[in-house]
Amino acid sequence: MHQAARTELIPTAELAKLHHLDVVAKLVVEGLQNGAHRSPHLGVSVDFADHRAYVPGDDLRHLDWKVLGRSDRLVVKRYEQETDLSCTVVVDGSASMGYRGSRSAVTKYRYASMVAASLSYLVLAQQDRAGLVLFADRPVVELRAGGGGQLVRICRALEAHDPAGATDGQKATAHLVGPDSHRGLVVLISDLVDDPAVVEGVLDRLARRGHDVACLWVLDPDEVDLGVGTVSRFEHLEGPERLVAEPRALRAAYREVVETHRQAILAHCRRRRMAFAQATTDEPLALPLNRLLLALHTERR
Repeated sequence: MHQAARTELIPTAELAKLHHLDVVAKLVVEGLQNGAHRSPHLGVSVDFADHRAYVPGDDLRHLDWKVLGRSDRLVVKRYEQETDLSCTVVVDGSASMGYRGSRSAVTKYRYASMVAASLSYLVLAQQDRAGLVLFADRPVVELRAGGGGQLVRICRALEAHDPAGATDGQKATAHLVGPDSHRGLVVLISDLVDDPAVVEGVLDRLARRGHDVACLWVLDPDEVDLGVGTVSRFEHLEGPERLVAEPRALRAAYREVVETHRQAILAHCRRRRMAFAQATTDEPLALPLNRLLLALHTERR
C-alpha cells in the first residue's frame, strides 16, 4: 500500500469507508510502465489484438502459422500492451473556491484539496501515476503524472495555495491537450462558477485529446439553497458586483438557476459518457469519493 503523506488533507478514516472500487478509465489509456490498464499501443503481450502483413525484418516468432497453413499468407500477430493509468487531478483554486458558509467547517478549496489528495492516494496505491493541475486564471501548479514521492508533492502544492483570481479552465488544461500529453484520466474538481458552455468546452477539449474525463462539482451548502435567513449583502466571488436582498424572496428563483446549471452540465457529461458527481462541503469525504468512483465505473460500461 502506498504510504500517505503526513497531511491533514488525507483523512484515513474516510478512505476506509470507500467501496472496493479501483480508479479506472473507460477509454484506453497510455502509460509508461507495465500495469493493469489497456494501452492504444500495440506490442508483445498475452492479449491478441489483430494481424498485419509480414514485412522483411519482422520477428518470425510472431508469425501466425495457422493462417499461413490455411491461406498461404504471411501475417504477424499483434498484441495489446498493458500499461499503468495516468490520472491528473485538475483543482480549481480561484477566488470563488475560498468561500465557506456557516454550515461547513472548511472552504470549497480545502474540501476540493482533500478530495484531490485522497484520489491521488488511491491512484498511487494501485501502482498507477498521479498528477496535479492547480489553476485560477492561469495554471498555478502543473505536476505531470508520476509515481515515487508524488503524493508529497501534490499535498504540498495544494496546501501552499490560497484561492485567488478568476477562473480560466481553458488556460489551466492547455498542456493536457498538447501533442506531448499522454492520454489518461483527467478529473476536474471545481465549483463550476462559469457559463455552462465554457465548462463544456473545457471538458470537450480534453475528451478530443483522448482523455477519459470526470467532473466533480463542489458547492457550499449556502450555494445549494441560499440558506441565509435575513436581509444580506451578496458579493460576487470573483468580481466587484454587490447586491443587497432579502433571500427568502429570491430562494425559489435561485434554486431554479442552480438546478438549470447542474442539469446542463450533467446532460452534457452523459451525452459524452463523462463521469459526473456532486459534493457539498458539509458531507463526509467518503460520500463524493464513492459517487465519483461509481460514476467512473458506470460510464466505463
